[in-house]
Amino acid sequence: MLRSRLLALPAAGLMALGLVSCGTVTVPAGADAANPVCADIVLGAPPEVLGMERAETSSQGTVAWGSGEDTIVMRCGVTPPGPTTDLCTTLADGDGVEVDWIVRELEDEVFLYTTYGREPAVDVTVPRSAAPDQPSGAALALSQVISRNIEATDFCIGPGDQPAQ
Repeated sequence: MLRSRLLALPAAGLMALGLVSCGTVTVPAGADAANPVCADIVLGAPPEVLGMERAETSSQGTVAWGSGEDTIVMRCGVTPPGPTTDLCTTLADGDGVEVDWIVRELEDEVFLYTTYGREPAVDVTVPRSAAPDQPSGAALALSQVISRNIEATDFCIGPGDQPAQ
C-alpha cells in the first residue's frame, strides 16, 4: 500500500504541475524520456484525444491534450512497472490492437494508466473531469502508436493464470 502511494506521488505532482501556464503544459519528463522510441511515440501521438486538441509541453517525451484541470498528459520513458497487485487490464481499440495497462486512481479523481510489459513504459494521467464516463478512452486512443513502436514482452495475468511459457 505504501509503495503504491509512493508511486502515486510523482503522478499527483505531475497533475499539479501539468496545468497550463502561458500556453505550455509543464510536465516532468520520465527517467528514460531521451529514449529514441519516445521521440517516435511523441511524433506519432494523435492530434486529438477525447475531442481535446494537442497542447505544447515543457519536457521531452511528453504530450498533452486539453487545458486547465481537464488536461490529459502522456509521458514516455517512465520507469517500467514490475509485477504488482494493482489492477492490470488489457484494453483493445476498435481495430483489435491490445495494450496492457496498470490502472490506479489517484487523489482528486485522476486516473493513472501505465503500460505493462513494454519498455520504455508510457503513462497517461486522465482527470475524471476530462472523461467522466470512460477515462480509459485516453489510453485506448494511444494503443496504435504504443503498439506500433514498443513491443510487448510481458502481459497482465490474473490470480490463478499461468504466465505464457
